[in-house]
Amino acid sequence: MAKTNFFLKCGKARSSNEKGFTLAELLVAIGLSALFTGFVFAALISSRQICTSNTANQELQQTTNVVMNKIIKGGLEPGGIFRLSEATSYTIASINDLHFFGTDGNERRYFQTGASLMYRHPTANGTQDETLYTAPTGTTLTLRFWTLAGSSYTNIAVGIDVGLARVVNGRNASGSATTMINIRNHVT
Repeated sequence: MAKTNFFLKCGKARSSNEKGFTLAELLVAIGLSALFTGFVFAALISSRQICTSNTANQELQQTTNVVMNKIIKGGLEPGGIFRLSEATSYTIASINDLHFFGTDGNERRYFQTGASLMYRHPTANGTQDETLYTAPTGTTLTLRFWTLAGSSYTNIAVGIDVGLARVVNGRNASGSATTMINIRNHVT
């Protein structure tokens, strides 16, 4: 009887001189390969999500710094740029609404409406509300003003907090900036 050499033989034990794999051995090898490939893909997806949320954190941080810079440097008005530090007095109407007066006696205002940071300033025809920043959809803007407790100085500081937050890949991404601005001639 001629000896046949099949690549796969089912149900028979192999002798030591036969070459090839059994079906069970191939299935185990394919199963292990699929399992390890799944682990690698899961690790890649997880690291990509972490990377994406870290990038979002950095972008939000940069944006809050830009927004804070707009508040600090002030707004462009018909008479030039007016800076918050040049105010003579201020009132915090609410935690996210700051009214302040310049040496010209005109009232100015930084406030938040929804996802927008607004600046109200005088113009030749009255007042104008200017949008300094609008947060993109899905991003929360937080604007807060506060003072030093118990201050009785002629020059008083106003604290400003700007925060941005959103959910990226199921993780909270955020950026924030805080500073103090000295109001030069505030009457206590």
